Amino acid sequence: MLGNSVIFLPLNISHPIEATIAQVTSSNEVGSTATLISVGIFLLVFAAISLQLLHETAAALLGAVAVFLVTYIGGKLNSSLSILNFEEAMRFVDWNVIFLIMGMMIFMAILAETNVFKWLAFQLYRASKGNAWLLAAALITLTGITSAFLNDVTAILLIVPLSIQIAVAIDLNPFAIVIPEVLASNIGGAATLIGDPPSTIVGSHIGLSFGEYLVHMAPIAIICMIALIIFNRLQYGKEYEGAKTKISPVLLNKLATESDIVNHATLYKALVIGALTFVLFFTADLLGGIPPSVVALTGASLLILWVRPDMHHMLREVDWTTLIFFIGLFVVVGGLEATGAIGWLASQIQILAGESVTLATMMTTWISGTVSAIVANIPFTVAALPIADVLSANLPSAATSRVIYWALILGADLGGNATYLGSAPNIVAVGLLTQAGFRLSFARFARDGVPVTILTLVLASIWLLLRY
Repeated sequence: MLGNSVIFLPLNISHPIEATIAQVTSSNEVGSTATLISVGIFLLVFAAISLQLLHETAAALLGAVAVFLVTYIGGKLNSSLSILNFEEAMRFVDWNVIFLIMGMMIFMAILAETNVFKWLAFQLYRASKGNAWLLAAALITLTGITSAFLNDVTAILLIVPLSIQIAVAIDLNPFAIVIPEVLASNIGGAATLIGDPPSTIVGSHIGLSFGEYLVHMAPIAIICMIALIIFNRLQYGKEYEGAKTKISPVLLNKLATESDIVNHATLYKALVIGALTFVLFFTADLLGGIPPSVVALTGASLLILWVRPDMHHMLREVDWTTLIFFIGLFVVVGGLEATGAIGWLASQIQILAGESVTLATMMTTWISGTVSAIVANIPFTVAALPIADVLSANLPSAATSRVIYWALILGADLGGNATYLGSAPNIVAVGLLTQAGFRLSFARFARDGVPVTILTLVLASIWLLLRY
């Protein structure tokens, strides 16, 4: 037992989740049976996701159910087994994240039907005029930009299949294009509030507006993207030089046909509503502080109203498994918070950091980067948020600058590039390559991903030290 003296370090209770933590934790003792059980449930879920023993959604859902069953059944037998009841758990779920992602998924489900991203990729191929490195740089840039303003997994699903076809057509190993595209998706996703799940989770948790997030994170994301493109030239220079400069007219025509834009009217409407939505993202604070989730749902609803899509087909395109995964994960991590386990861990990290904001920032960046390189960065980010809360609350200058949160975002997003287990886009890309007949091993991905991860984490560390 760790005793009653270590529960939660004082928090500035300004967030509803933090208020719930204070309320629930007051009745739990760190080191109690409930704490140990909640830690055990989390570790089992984490292992199942990271080692791919279960589908991530199944693992998170089973974890949430375990928290409830232990609370309702075990809690009646012995109150020390109570972790988190249903009402308390719902307060730990960040519904702003859920509805923000859902709104963007609906928008993407409609926009993807126009084939616009494949069209863009093919136009970049034609513009490169046979220069493989220019083509790769253009596709990397397109992936990074797309991932910044749309979901990064969606960007990979839309761009990678055509990239594989183009690479095969010019006799270039698809790894030389697809791996850099995956790395770009994680870097680009860090640039905006809606680009990457860790960005969305942290930004929503601390109440950031779209514009505020962009000002802080877009510059370092751009710097890291430039570094990636330069490093990519060094990594794959020989492969690019050996690629064909021309492909057969028959294959060129096939690629052109597959990348034709379909349903121009839907594309026009999606672009108009998309532009209005992003204007609303930037002006939300001036309009009474509209949450990003409401902005995303507004854009999606207006597009549905104008396009009148087949709702059954459109809703099937929404990734409900991801949304359920987030809800289950929030409940599991809520159990850790409610029983005081995370508060204790945060206190240990603060002891190591002392009063140094710089040391706390660097620890957050590199611990986040290292852990996210080995395991999925989404569950790590959800679990690490309460630790960032405690560190920020007990380091006044960190609370003002929010530097701990920026460090967590950069560490989780950039660290996810080291291995293909680090983030969802990596796993999706590996699957697409496998379907096309190209097996990308763990070691092969790490060979290219680890150097880029270290480089970008170093750049991020310098940025944080100079900026904050």
